[in-house]
Amino acid sequence: MTKRTLLVPHDFTHVADNAVKYAINMAKSMDANVELLHVVKGDGATSKAKAEFEKIISNLKDVPPGIEVNYHIKSGSIFTDIAAMATELHSSLIIMGTHGSKGLQQKMFGSFALKVITSTHVPFLVVQDEFTGMDLSKIVVPLDESQESLQIEQVTTGIAEIFKSEVHILTEKKVDSNLKLKVAVHSGLLSKQFKEAGITYQTEVLKKEKGYSTDIANYAVKIGANLIAFAYHSDSLLPQFDNFAQNLITNKSGVPVLVVNSKEAGNYFF
Repeated sequence: MTKRTLLVPHDFTHVADNAVKYAINMAKSMDANVELLHVVKGDGATSKAKAEFEKIISNLKDVPPGIEVNYHIKSGSIFTDIAAMATELHSSLIIMGTHGSKGLQQKMFGSFALKVITSTHVPFLVVQDEFTGMDLSKIVVPLDESQESLQIEQVTTGIAEIFKSEVHILTEKKVDSNLKLKVAVHSGLLSKQFKEAGITYQTEVLKKEKGYSTDIANYAVKIGANLIAFAYHSDSLLPQFDNFAQNLITNKSGVPVLVVNSKEAGNYFF
């Protein structure tokens, strides 16, 4: 069997180093190698990027035996080359770090992340600067009334099986009877799939308090979950205006978030 790979886009910042640390921690359980990627705008920057990567790799500590950390430098655009490299390497995950920024910076990163996410079929994991932890024993999976939200099941099952995670399926309390029925059906379908896979799970209907994205993050913190996993889908022609996805990706609690592009679901390298 070909070894899994975890792809970490790296811009030579502290938060990218956090993503490397997170990836190495995951790689221990996933029997994966960690592949670092830096995208330059012109070939003239390649030598400098190579020197930076050599320094990063030489300074890595506590890399478990059998795990390789390699690097790649591409000249082009992050919005095409991250996806292309993930496909070339058959990456199981793309893991990216971000500052726990607020306001305009937060919105800009959320918009940037969505643009990368919609360019690839590989699950995309965002690790904030002050992330809550690397214990994946509990995963929060929010659903909505759309069929696309169910497409988080495959990658969540894969991770839960590897890390022996307990999955918490969340839905938002609905007043409309049709919407209430839809989210209940979706929760039931996902519960059945997790049960058949032998995964421990719970279901919860969240009362509306501060908005669904904030309520999801608060629930994750309350139960000690360190990963929120959801399928991204939007009817908007401009994904950067999807506030729910952006707010969840950059949640103020710092909980790492795994996002699957629902339009490309089913093509994972797990």
